[in-house]
Formats: sequence, C-alpha cells, structure tokens
Amino acid sequence: MDDSDWVPRRTRGTSILVMTLIIVGATVGVYFIGPRNGVEAKTPVRVAVIDSGISPDNELEQRIVAERSFIQEGYGYDVTDNSTEDSAPSGVQHGTIVARIITENSLNARIVNAKVVTTNNQATVNAIVDAIHWAVAENCSVINLSLGGPLTSVDPVGEAALWAVSRGVAVVAAAGNGGQGGVAGSSIDTPALHPEVICVGAVDENLQPFDFSGRGPLRGGLVKPDIVAPGYFSGVGGTVFGTSFASPRVSAAAAEVVTFCQENDWKWTPGMLKALLLASSRKLSSEVYEVGSGLVDVEAAKTYLENVPRRERLPLVAWVLPTSAPYDFERWFVNSTNRVSLLVYTSSNDTWSITYSGSGSPHVGGPAIIEVNQTRSFDIRIHVISDRRIEDIRIQITLSSPDYRYVTCGLRFGAQLPLAKIAFDVSHTPWSIDSIYGQFREFYEITTDLGIAVEEIGWPSNITLDRLLEYDAVVVLDPCAYDTFLLNGTLVRESRRYASAEIYAYSQYWATGRGLFIVGLSNESIHLSAVNVLLSQFGLRFNYDRLPQTRIVINDMESTLSVTDFKEHPVTQSIDSVDFVGCSINITGEGFPLAWSTVRVKNGSFYQYENRCVIAGLTGQDGARLVCSGSNYFVDNWALSGRYSSDDNDNLVRQIVLWLIGII
Repeated sequence: MDDSDWVPRRTRGTSILVMTLIIVGATVGVYFIGPRNGVEAKTPVRVAVIDSGISPDNELEQRIVAERSFIQEGYGYDVTDNSTEDSAPSGVQHGTIVARIITENSLNARIVNAKVVTTNNQATVNAIVDAIHWAVAENCSVINLSLGGPLTSVDPVGEAALWAVSRGVAVVAAAGNGGQGGVAGSSIDTPALHPEVICVGAVDENLQPFDFSGRGPLRGGLVKPDIVAPGYFSGVGGTVFGTSFASPRVSAAAAEVVTFCQENDWKWTPGMLKALLLASSRKLSSEVYEVGSGLVDVEAAKTYLENVPRRERLPLVAWVLPTSAPYDFERWFVNSTNRVSLLVYTSSNDTWSITYSGSGSPHVGGPAIIEVNQTRSFDIRIHVISDRRIEDIRIQITLSSPDYRYVTCGLRFGAQLPLAKIAFDVSHTPWSIDSIYGQFREFYEITTDLGIAVEEIGWPSNITLDRLLEYDAVVVLDPCAYDTFLLNGTLVRESRRYASAEIYAYSQYWATGRGLFIVGLSNESIHLSAVNVLLSQFGLRFNYDRLPQTRIVINDMESTLSVTDFKEHPVTQSIDSVDFVGCSINITGEGFPLAWSTVRVKNGSFYQYENRCVIAGLTGQDGARLVCSGSNYFVDNWALSGRYSSDDNDNLVRQIVLWLIGII
C-alpha cells in the first residue's frame, strides 16, 4: 500500500478562453484568478477590489481611497511584495481591469485596493480572509471578489465572506470559469456558492451564457448563479473574457443602489440589495441554473425600489429562486419523492407564511411558516401517489409577510409511472460535483429516460435497511472520497467512513435480492481501505494501483484507458470499449470479471503481463445482483456526453441499470 503519491481530489479540465486571459485553476489552500473568471460623485460608496492590485491612470487614481498589499511572507507567500501596483498575473492587469469596470459603471464608487494575487496568479487563503476583514474595517459597502476556488468542508474564505455580510456589507463574487458549456453540471466556486453572496455568471453580447461561466444547480438543488452580466472587457490590449469581469458590473450596480438609498434617506441591507438586483433583473431565455434571475439592470432596480413598501425607511424587497420548477432535465414519477430547494432573499428579519395551492397541493410537504433573516433556504417535497401516469400537475407556492409584497414559485410537471425506483447514494462523498446536479446529471437523465425513478440518499443517517428497501437498486457513488483542506496551516484529508450499522444495512439489503452498483476510484481520490470494508461483504476489494499506469493530460483533460476486454454477459452485450481511470478489483469470493485490462508489471529485472479486473459482477440468492467498478469515469457527464474516446459508455450504463433491476 502506498499513499505517498496522492492528489487531493479528482480534478477536471477547465475550458480556457484565450485572448490575453488569466489561466483558470485552483489548488488546495490557494486561489487562482482566471479568465473568469473580465461628472462628480453625488454620494461616494466604497467598493473593495480584492485582487491583483491596481496600476491606475490619472482618472482611476483619483477614485482610489485606500490600498494595501497582503502579499506578505506571514500570509504564506514565498516573498513579500509591499507594492499595491497590479502584479499582472499571466501578463494581464486583472485587478486594474476589475477596478476600471466598477468605476466606469458607477460614478459614485470609490475603490479600496486590496492586493492578494501574485504575478504567478496565486493568493493564499489567509491573505484573502484578512483582506475581507480589512475591507470591512475600511467602511466598504461592497466587496468584489473576482476569484474563487473549490469548496471543501473547511472554507475560511467563504466564512469570511459570510462574516462581512453579517456586518452589513454586500459581497459580490464571480461564479467561476469551470462551466465547460454545462457538461460539468455544478461548477460554482466558493465563496460565490454561498446563499448570502451575490454570485455572478457571464453572458455574451447576445445575452447567452458563455461556455466557461460556472453553472448550477448546487449539490442539493439550490439555484446558482444568482444573476449575470456581460463577461468581457475591451481595452487597448484587446478583449478579456471571464466571470471575473461580470462580477464588477454587479458590484457597480450595488454601489449605485446604495447611493440611491442614501440620496433618498433610505436604509439598506445586503439582503435588500440582493433581493432588489434579482427582482429587477432582465429575464433571459436560458435556464435559471445558467443565468439565475437574469441580466443585471441598475436603472430598473432604482425604479423598482421607488415603488416598494418601506418600514422605518427600509425598502422592503423580497425575491425567491427559482420562480418555477422543476429544472428542465428533471423527470418526476408517481410514488417517488421529489424535492424543490428554494432560496428566499429579504430586506430584514421577518416571519413568512407559506401557502400551497393548485391541483398538486395535496401532494406537497413543506413548512407553513419560516423565519427569514435576509437569506433563507428551505425544501419542499412532492410525493404523488397513484397507480397511473398523471399529466399537467400544477402547484403555486406563495410566500407572504406583513408589509412585503408576496413572492411565488410555480411548479408545473407530469408524473410518470416508473418501471422501477433506484437511489444514487452520495452520502459518503464530500465533493460538491457528486450529485444528480453535478457530474452524474447525465447518468440521472439516462436512467430516468428508461422510465426509472431516481432519488438521492445524501446523508449517512439515511443508510438504514428500511430506507434502502424502498429501492429496487442502489448506486453507491464515490464512497469514502477524500475531502482535503488546510487546517491551521496543515494539509488535512478526511473521508466519510461507513459505520458498521450502514455496512450491515447494505449486506442485508443485498440478501433480500436487490441490486447494487458500487462505483469507486483509485486511492488518489478515495480511501480504499475504508471502502474495502464495505466491499468485503461481497467478496471484493479495490487494489492499490492506478489504471492507466501513466497519467497523460491533454488540454487540461486527463486521458482515459480504453478497456476492450469483456466477459460475454447481458451487461456487456455489444460493448466494444469503455473509458476507465481508477483502480483494479481483486475478486476474493464468488464474483466474476465483467471487464479487464492487460497491464505490464515489473518482476525483478523482467516485465510480465497480467490481466486485471476493472469491472466485476456478482449474483446472489433471490435474484440479488451487483456490479462493481474501480472507476467512475464511464458514468460521469463527460463520458455520457461523448467527451472521451468510447462511444459505448452510455450503452454500458443502460445495461448495468437494466440488469440490476432484472429487466435483462
């Protein structure tokens, strides 16, 4: 066993739009800025630009009211740089462009320059956190963060952003540039993914989302981004693209609204700003998880603000996302539980009543009253009980509170009669992409297109025999995946291990004649010894190897091993190849190899070749069936949308699912 050459999490290639763009990327504890991701003031408003510094011309210099460099060895940098001039990572004056966009779109904005990004395009977490605290101390009303990184269970930057909001500061952040045209599914960076933060996506001149723009929904189903703006900026040196350059347009709009409130002697809160910008945005034709509420429109926001009720000089604005459901890729079935996750934004701390009406209201389970302190999320569950298919079910969700205008979300859907019901178990993976909204969205769509209902099991506490027996089969995805983060300067990796009661529940579930599909990865990404405790119940074990043996990355996308050797079996019928990156499987019991690959192994001074199982099968009493894979690559969005080499990944997935439920 060798744990020495591990990587913190599975990574994916990121689409890079070049034309003098900054490289997109992230490492544990370090944030990168990407091509992300590009008259006198009446009442000046301070806007913090936490970025790569600013190299101002005469006009911009007059708008800077405070500046400080956080690039200090004490914050974890290799060298100290006390200059507040733009470090120009990758040759682009990123912070200067961000500041320019803010000042061009808000005459009232005054810039507070916090330099955290080096020439090498890196910023430490500690520097960003202290820069946020400094911006609050400098009386900033708005903080712009055109930077981000992957979510981990320890998220100091996200926590600092939420602290700033609690201090009355609006935080605006770029969605990130990992959208890949939607193939990635959930691809929003932190801190933008936090509900309290205004998350900004990027659209082109035709108001269509750029391929690079980060998309939702988040794991759990919440909507992100919140809003969009043009994601490009043209200057003397050319044009740059990215959510980095959409975010400052929304920061400028927020500054203009703050000025408008001050001129009218109105109060404001971060929740009011967010609710207002979303409520007044221009609605677009793209999906809500691509563009949020729509295109930012500051003039519409001012008009909207003039016409809302006020309480003690505070305009009362509320908004809910999404305003309609389900999402376009979701398929709902009778006798299955479906969930809608709602986000409510308000000006103040109030009690809200929720009513449910329409033909589907008897099928709804949700709260009747909630407390909302500017931001609140809640779930409703829809469970239609029927022995037949039902079309055109409608539900109106109405939220109301004294003095506010009510807000609504409308549901309209049909509920099919399912062929079977299966669960995706993501309870033991911390990765934000591991859900039906993330990298397994295509897997979900293929399964539901077969007429099979899919529900998610999201928490270990749900792994009970009673819960599992609700399903004809369960797909266990990325079990015991590593969560890697910095804690007090130390790199830590943890995994969610299966409790003995959970392992017992799965073994008993199998004994009743149900289906299991266990999908893993190599020890670089998941804790193999922990997973093997579960697999040992079925006479299987993941090996401490990696296939392919050589890692090759092309255009930021890892190359896969093409597996071409298969056992004749209903699962593998007419399958010529499948994409694979992961580990092999040791069969210690009654299982059998469904697919294998030939590898070269050094034996002393000689090399020999051996076959290693990569996908295994197992049958048991009462029709029990199991498939186990050492890779999730052939079931992810990239494989199932044809981004790898094999054309058979989707057919293999279909046949696995149909075999598990006894159809083939």
